Amino acid sequence: MKILLLNPHDPAAPAVSPWPHLGLTLMATRARDLGHSPAVVDYAFAPRAPAVAELIAERSPDVIGVTLYTAHMSRARALIREIRRLTDAPLAVGGPHATLYADELAAEGLADAVFRGECDLAFARELPGLRRESGTRIISAEPPSLDEVPPPDFSLACGSADLTSYPLQLSRGCPFGCSFCSVRSISTRRVRYRDPARCLDEVEAALPRLPKARFVRIVDDCPTFDLERFKTFLRNYARRGIDRPLHIDNLRADRFDDEMLDLIRRIGVDHLCIGVESGHPGVFAAINKGETLEDIVRAARMIKRHGIRLYVCFIVGLPESTPAAERESIRLARALKPAWIYWNLFQPHKGTEARAWFESHGRIFDEEDKSSLIGLGLGTTDAPCDTPDFPADARRRAHIAASLATGAYWLNPLYFPRYAALIRREGLAGAFIRGLPAALRINAGMLGHRIARAARGRRR
Repeated sequence: MKILLLNPHDPAAPAVSPWPHLGLTLMATRARDLGHSPAVVDYAFAPRAPAVAELIAERSPDVIGVTLYTAHMSRARALIREIRRLTDAPLAVGGPHATLYADELAAEGLADAVFRGECDLAFARELPGLRRESGTRIISAEPPSLDEVPPPDFSLACGSADLTSYPLQLSRGCPFGCSFCSVRSISTRRVRYRDPARCLDEVEAALPRLPKARFVRIVDDCPTFDLERFKTFLRNYARRGIDRPLHIDNLRADRFDDEMLDLIRRIGVDHLCIGVESGHPGVFAAINKGETLEDIVRAARMIKRHGIRLYVCFIVGLPESTPAAERESIRLARALKPAWIYWNLFQPHKGTEARAWFESHGRIFDEEDKSSLIGLGLGTTDAPCDTPDFPADARRRAHIAASLATGAYWLNPLYFPRYAALIRREGLAGAFIRGLPAALRINAGMLGHRIARAARGRRR
């Protein structure tokens, strides 16, 4: 069977992903191993890839799959409407949004099949039975054994030679109970591991075929849950002489030590990012991270003491938050003096305790096409939820104010007119002035780091 797997993205927007969609590539690899002919087109990675009309005309796919994210549903719906006009091939959807909202999508009749859960193996297994349906089937996949999931073959993805960072998954799942996190519904709270030797074999085999890959990025839900296991991986990574520095996603402040930091510094690491979420003690305690703010401060100091660039991540508008609580987050962010700060706007994901809190204490609006991230020009989307003492417009404004007050924005002259208009419209001149010294420090540090990194890349 000929299979076309798509990740929608605004064709006018730049690429936002350093690699083709990992989940789609894993599904395509499994399908290829079973004798099918799959192709992955991730428009978030390769926005200049052929348009879907050209792909369908060229490939005449027997099955089309589309991955769904809540923040991009308008684009996904437009793409699906176009696919339906162009072909009678059965259409399947999956991904995080499909997993969380399978029943709603089935009632809507958006596709012939909705895949719920981790479909690395299940999609290929179900291929022979996919057909145009009068209704929508929901296909629920049990979490697979990671020993059965093949390493991703990125040659199946359009434009994969331009991959700049190689995604490596050592495990899936996270046992912690953060109230805002939907991982429990997507990859479960049970941590499942891949064989570390196979992971290293995968990297060694893949990198020679990907000349632009500058980093290996660990994309686990909780990579250091078993810290000793992770340190053993780092030692073997160094022992094999793999000449790419690491990125590590989703690092908890209470799950690393000086030995791990020393190992990763010697291997090479671009930065380490810890999730702070809130600087207000009451809000922080309410999200049930299982850490303390003292753990956060101690971890930040450890990272900087080892000469590693510190990034931190906050969430504006968590349960029990108020404008005054967000000012506490700003104070903590400024005190930590990180190299970068991610300010996210809270999203009430289905199945989380945080969503249930808003259902009892506030309002939840339309969640689709709402982004947690702030744009390069400090652009935001509307808040998807609010409370009487922290209304939606105040949440959006607090999101912008936090970035300004902590200097977490780009001093790019092209953005200055937009910044000036935004600051004037929102009345945020005070936040801008307070944050300007930090913005100068952060931007100078980023520029210096990029120059040094480029020089190291030329020497490699």
